[in-house]
Amino acid sequence: MIIRQQIYDELKTLKVPADKTFGKALLPVIVRSIYQAGAWSELEVVFDCENQISGASVAVQYAQSIFEGMKAYKVNQDIPQIFRPLDHAKRFNDSAKRMCIPALPEELFLQAVNLISKLYENHIPSQTGCALYLRPSAYATDYSLAITPSEKYCFSVHVAPTLPFANEMISVLIERQNKRSALGGTGNVKTAGNYAAGFGALRRAQQVGCATNLWLDPVYNKFIEEFSLMNFFIYYEGILHTPKLQSSFLPGVVRRSIISLTKDMGIKVSEQQIDIDKLIKIIQSGEQIEAFSTGTAAAVTPIKSFKEVDGTEYIISQEIGRISKLLKTQLNDIHEAKAEDRFNWMQNIY
Repeated sequence: MIIRQQIYDELKTLKVPADKTFGKALLPVIVRSIYQAGAWSELEVVFDCENQISGASVAVQYAQSIFEGMKAYKVNQDIPQIFRPLDHAKRFNDSAKRMCIPALPEELFLQAVNLISKLYENHIPSQTGCALYLRPSAYATDYSLAITPSEKYCFSVHVAPTLPFANEMISVLIERQNKRSALGGTGNVKTAGNYAAGFGALRRAQQVGCATNLWLDPVYNKFIEEFSLMNFFIYYEGILHTPKLQSSFLPGVVRRSIISLTKDMGIKVSEQQIDIDKLIKIIQSGEQIEAFSTGTAAAVTPIKSFKEVDGTEYIISQEIGRISKLLKTQLNDIHEAKAEDRFNWMQNIY
């Protein structure tokens, strides 16, 4: 692979945007591969502004696009490390299959996230809680309004340095009005339309002082599935509970990691349906529980309360729970090489 001198010059003089709020500080150089004539090309390094896509592309018109969210860390590491890259590569191809996008060779995916991390090695934040966020995407590029899968695609990796999320508890709005996905739909893959379908609900949540929505199942409208961007957990009576996976919501990589950490601590994990109304009764009874979300962006976020759209609020706790805090610390310590990586989740960039 030949990288233009202009790219190297840009990287040497690069000034990272001041606003490092999650996803805001996008950097100008990307890695990409083009799919045409039945094959993915070798990777190339280009400026993002060269990666043009038409408003009449199949990706824009019919949302034939997918993505992943990952992080590279360089806090206590001599060599930066990426968290569970192979797991993300596999889930990326699960999404590709569902959205009729040609599978990307896993080695090409891994090469891409490693290459972009290497190029931006000097811009990976080294402060605790910080990371380089990686956004691999694949999207249909055919210039066509025909309602048919594209024949051409682009795979690209964008990056953005991120600051730590505020270590605060959040309130969430129980979403009883809308459904973002259906059984057998696309809820269990990372495709663009899933997220756009939740924007209206997110705005309603923010208007009543909530950070996000808690989505219920599409059939009975009572079983908890996930938050808009994160998986759901509660700790109650010595057991960590999380909804059993099904085709209407995402199998999170961090979710799986938290389950492994919990079992390693000797705590039982239950993956079953969780009835929102029964959970509310437990909260109202005053019994001690912890609730938290998990995801790549914020890792583990403790939940202070659930709210209804009419303003009714069910306070879970005013303080971060012991298990929530412990799991967040353990995961962060693995990310930042403060603890033994006993699950071999962290991979050195190459």
